[in-house]
Amino acid sequence: MENILSTQERLKVLKHIIEHNMPVNKILGMDIKKLEEGFAEVCIPFKKEFVGDFSRGLWHGGILASIADSTGGLVALTLARPGDNVNTIDMRIDYLHGAIEKDIFAVSHLVKSGKRVIVTDVKLFQEHQKDPVAVARCAFSIKRRTV
Repeated sequence: MENILSTQERLKVLKHIIEHNMPVNKILGMDIKKLEEGFAEVCIPFKKEFVGDFSRGLWHGGILASIADSTGGLVALTLARPGDNVNTIDMRIDYLHGAIEKDIFAVSHLVKSGKRVIVTDVKLFQEHQKDPVAVARCAFSIKRRTV
C-alpha cells in the first residue's frame, strides 16, 4: 500500500528536493520562499560568478534563463505525482533591462495544465525595481507514471 502525503507534506518534500538535491539549484543557491500548487516564489542570491557584462556588473542572461526554467519547472512539479517525469520542451525569455549585482526574485504561476504539457509564466525581479528584469513562458512535458 502506497503512503499518501497531504498536499502540504508533498510540497515540503518537493521544496527540500529542489533546494538540496538538484545540483544546478544548489549552484544557484535557490531559496524557495513560497510554494503552492501552481505557484512559486524563489530568491537567487547574487554571486560574482553570475556576472556576464563585467564592465557594467550585470547578470549573465544564461543564468537568468536558468532561473526562469528552474522556477517554471518547480511550478510544473507541484502538479506532478511521485514517479512522473517533467522535462522542459520550450522556453521563451524576454530580457527587459539589465540585472545589477543584487539578488533575483522569481515569481511563477501556472498558465495551463494539460494531459501531456504544462505551461508556466515566470517574472524575474530585483528588490529595488518596480518592473521585471525579464519575463519567460515555459512549457514542460509531463509523462505520468503508469501503475
